[in-house]
Amino acid sequence: MVYRLKKRIIFFLLVSMLGLSTSAFAQDDRFEGRPSFAEGVELGYYVWKDGDTWHVRWTTRGQMRRFTGSVSAEGGELKSLKRIDVESERSVLYPGRAPRVVYGPRGRAHVRRGRAPVVVDRKQDKIEKDGDRRIVFLARTDDDIDGFDFKVDDEVKVLHFVLEIDGRRSPQFVEVGRNNRKVQGLPILVRLD
Repeated sequence: MVYRLKKRIIFFLLVSMLGLSTSAFAQDDRFEGRPSFAEGVELGYYVWKDGDTWHVRWTTRGQMRRFTGSVSAEGGELKSLKRIDVESERSVLYPGRAPRVVYGPRGRAHVRRGRAPVVVDRKQDKIEKDGDRRIVFLARTDDDIDGFDFKVDDEVKVLHFVLEIDGRRSPQFVEVGRNNRKVQGLPILVRLD
């Protein structure tokens, strides 16, 4: 009796440990539909699928963060990589201000100098294909949304998502699909067959 109880306890401990492993398999339907998130309010990754297009986004709470990772395909190719916000590699954070005349308490006029606009240049960010089966990215983001879209061919069996924030895997900051489901671990493995 005690021997069976010990065996069951060991079995449940092993199952629990496997549940906390670094991989999480998920069904394709968990990823359907856009999760809800807001620019500059949330911290994390958001992954979803609409039709035949996959979307990966990340955002922060105003603090500069480094988002790195990859998406890899088993059995087929990744296609149609498109970075969001491609048309504006430069983003104006604060507009410039022209010089203006200010009157003091005795009616004297003073000219206040203007200032140039504050501009962020994203040329150091990389979101690119590494062969036909892998997308790699490294981006610094603060207070906005960044990310990319891609498609897969019919031969792809499994997608691997490796997602890191400031060099750490943090599954608590990854949500998928329209229901904003949290993932159990990283990397995320999605079976497509």
